[in-house]
Amino acid sequence: MRIAIVGSGFAGSILARILALQGHRVLLVDRARHPRFALGESSTPLAAICLERLAARYGLDDLHALAAWGRWMERLPHLRRGLKRGFTFYGPEQRRMLVAASPSDAIADTHWLREDVDHHLAKKAAETGAEILEEVDLDGLEALSEGWRLSGTQRGRSVRFEADLLIDASGPGGFLARHLPIPSMEVAAPRTSLIFGHFEGVSGFPGAGNDGPYPDEKAAVHHLLEEGWMYVLPFDHGVVSAGFVITGDFPLSSDAGWDQILSRYPALRDQFASARPVRPLGRIPRLQHRLTRAAGDRWVLLPHAFCFLSPLFSTGIAWSLLAVERLALLLEAGGDPEGISRYGVLLVQEADHLQKLIAGAYEAMRDFDRFASYSFLYFAAASFAEASQRLLPEPDGVPWVWQGFLGSTDSTTREILDRVLMALRQGPAERFGEEVRNAIAPRNLAGVADPARNGLYPVDLDSLVESAGLLGLTREEILREVPRLRGAVVRGVQQ
Repeated sequence: MRIAIVGSGFAGSILARILALQGHRVLLVDRARHPRFALGESSTPLAAICLERLAARYGLDDLHALAAWGRWMERLPHLRRGLKRGFTFYGPEQRRMLVAASPSDAIADTHWLREDVDHHLAKKAAETGAEILEEVDLDGLEALSEGWRLSGTQRGRSVRFEADLLIDASGPGGFLARHLPIPSMEVAAPRTSLIFGHFEGVSGFPGAGNDGPYPDEKAAVHHLLEEGWMYVLPFDHGVVSAGFVITGDFPLSSDAGWDQILSRYPALRDQFASARPVRPLGRIPRLQHRLTRAAGDRWVLLPHAFCFLSPLFSTGIAWSLLAVERLALLLEAGGDPEGISRYGVLLVQEADHLQKLIAGAYEAMRDFDRFASYSFLYFAAASFAEASQRLLPEPDGVPWVWQGFLGSTDSTTREILDRVLMALRQGPAERFGEEVRNAIAPRNLAGVADPARNGLYPVDLDSLVESAGLLGLTREEILREVPRLRGAVVRGVQQ
């Protein structure tokens, strides 16, 4: 099959490489040239699981290395990255919460310096047999009886090519959104904008503690602010990725907006007092976007081209890799229209679920305690999915990739989300933490929402073992499975 993929970021490049291995004729097209800057830098355990499955199925050892910080350091040290041990949240009056995703650096998650990672993966796709066309400005799309004709220019020269299947792996307002009648839809989560940059010379955060399950700043750090929230992602080579996600309208320019917000928070101002941007600050006026459809006749969208809501829980890399897995399996089997339709329907279900999850998080954000309690919903859903995929057989022989992302096709998880949202919007504020704790109990393998932890949640093997019944396993069965994980972690399971 002739397959054209528009967008050579990590998802497009991994998919192109796999499809070339399957024997398809793959053309990977991008309007830019590698190496190039890209956002979407914070990985999670669910992303690691996808990378490991893809590595095992298609013999891609570098993907296995990218799934854990220790393996990355050993096998791909030339690709810059950052150690991510979990999620750190700071609020006003020195409020703080840490949720660990790994018990050690060796099997920890990573922040991806996309400039390096995307370039590496694009080169690997080319080495495998995919043809790459960079610096191409696509401006024409024509439907043929059996496929598509695409046209554009490359450095002033006209280019034209045909494909049986067209996959959009670009971003918001990408190629297919501009050339096919795919309506946009309103996103329920509050409108947000982003001011962002990469910085050198960033100091340690003055409010960081030393009593948590990992060093506070070896994580995806979140500061809850009046304007919205700030992320701080440290890389190992001393550069820090940081951005203000701002709710509502914020008409200032990037530099003025950055300085104005920093000036309102003395601790952040001090942390960035000596910081120097390594490139001009950027601004995205509106982060949220969503289309009504994710697939159609001979065309498919990857998640970021279809829908993006918020970087709040670092869902982007994992969701994209899950979609890559699905399409790889579909096209390995021939790519029948029924399978492509199933893919599109599932992405819509997942977007609906994520919209509800993110909307509630922003509603809770002005109150640190309520936000912390609400976030346990995400951590419970994520850890339950991680443990299920590590410890259980595929349900009814259906590959895990067809189970909805973050429990979006699981009736229990959906009911929990609805119950928590009702408590958030209608229940008494003083009882919200208790309501969340009770609601997430059927999916809480990680032991989150325990007031005795004082907001510090390490990886907890005991909690997983004692909650074995939630997975339909006995305590002894989980203990027998631990060696099979080969160093993977499931909120407390480590070889």
